[in-house]
Parts: sequence; C-alpha cells; structure tokens
Amino acid sequence: MALKRTKWLVLLVALLLLFPGLYWLADTWLESSGGRQMLEQELGARFGMSVRLEGEFDLMLLPDIGVSGTDLVIGGDANADSFFASSREFEVSVALKPLFHQQVVVEWIRLTGGQVYPGRYSQSGAGSEAGQLPEIRELTLQDFDLFLAEENVAPLRVRTLKVSDFAERQRAVLGVEVENLVDAEGWLLWDTERSKIQFGDLRLDLAGQEVAGEACLLLEEPVSINATLTAPAFDFDAFREHLPETGEGGGDLPLDIRVRFSVDELRSSGVVARGVVFSLGQDPVCE
Repeated sequence: MALKRTKWLVLLVALLLLFPGLYWLADTWLESSGGRQMLEQELGARFGMSVRLEGEFDLMLLPDIGVSGTDLVIGGDANADSFFASSREFEVSVALKPLFHQQVVVEWIRLTGGQVYPGRYSQSGAGSEAGQLPEIRELTLQDFDLFLAEENVAPLRVRTLKVSDFAERQRAVLGVEVENLVDAEGWLLWDTERSKIQFGDLRLDLAGQEVAGEACLLLEEPVSINATLTAPAFDFDAFREHLPETGEGGGDLPLDIRVRFSVDELRSSGVVARGVVFSLGQDPVCE
C-alpha cells in the first residue's frame, strides 16, 4: 500500500514539475536564446521570402509549446505595400524534441486578421532553401482579406482557410470559407516553379447551392482564375445576389477569369433550362 502511495506521489511531483520545466525549456530556446530570429529564419528559408515578427513575442504553452505575437509580415516591405502577406496576430507551435538540440521546427501556424496578395509570391532571397514551401502539419488563416489583383478589385473576405499536411508538391487537405460566397472542401497543391495553385476534388457550397469540380489559380501577370464546375441544379439569380462588389473601374479588372459550368437544371430570370453548359471567358487552362 505504501509503495502505491509512493508511485502516486512521484507522479504528482512529475506533473507539478512538468509545466515549469516546459516553460524553462521554451524560455531558454525560444526567447532567451534568440528564438524570434531562429523562427524568422526557419520560416523564411522555407517560404523563400523574408519573414519578420515585428510586434509582440510571447511564449505559449497551451494548446502546444510555441510562441504567439503580433504583426507577422511575409516578403517585401509592409510600409511600402509590397509584402506577400501580413497578419495582425500569430500563433506558432514548435516540436518539443528539437528544442533540446537548439533547433526550431514548426508544427503548425495560425494567423488571424491580415492580408494576402498571391500575385506577389516571390522566391527571391531567403537562403539555401529559397522557394521551398513550408512543411507544416497545419496552417490556418482566419479573417483575412485576399487580394487577387493589385487594383480595382475589392478583396475577398476569407473567414477561415485551413490546410493540413502542407508542403511543396504535395496535396494538402483544404477547407475554406469566403464570406457570403462559398464554403469549399477538397485538396490544394501549390507548385512554386510554375506559379500555380491547383485545387481538386472540390465540393462547394455557393450561397447554399451544391457544386463540384476542380480549379487552379495561375499567379503570373495577370492573375488567372480557372475552374471547371458541375451541378445537378443551380439558381443563378440567387447566386448573383451574393457576388462581391468589384468597386470602381470594375470593367477593366486585371484578372483573367475562365470558368466552364455544366448544370443539369439551371434557373435564371424565371426560366428553367436543362442540360446547360456555359462559359465565362476562354476555356479553363490548368495544365
């Protein structure tokens, strides 16, 4: 009986020492030993662009070991409006074991409140691994403005974008919600060499209407959106009410939009048509 009490006592002491021990380890390698710079270098080498943590920088023990803070900037100059992405708040989880060897290995990233300009993606100047996308177990963006063009286009408000098993030339599980427009699930593959983001096995909810298909985003100038979609039924008038405003100059959008949409039953302006195939722009090109 005394032996059992001793085991419980040892376990209790170990638990009491766990969090102080983790805090000491995290403090030693993530803050006291220049963790901010180590993390910037790790992310910058993988993104192929500079990553700067310009605001607050605090230790994080829950939900995982890592850091949290404010004002993360990827690529370019935030003051000169040339950055690829920025985030008002960030949380970065790091693997525990590499910390014992004074190494920072990213496990997951969560960014909240910011902007992304896909057309600005660049592979210039971030060390020997420039151009390699980050191999991250989970990447989550919340409440972001996505700018598909520099001028004349209002941003898409991305409520949530979650990518799992994100890496170069590897299909990642995708979930995204664009405010008042679309919820989507499928997979994503980012090919940096070809400046292309491929989307497959897409299951879309377009303003409450089910659509399936595949798509790609070509990041050359001008940015090109390509999609091949199908639906058993679709109410075009109901969908049009949810389309975002394009702002002034909408007739000269610097975007190449190519969509082919096949619908078994299409409703528009009180008319019902069956077996309809219609296109927006030229034929989609994703190869």
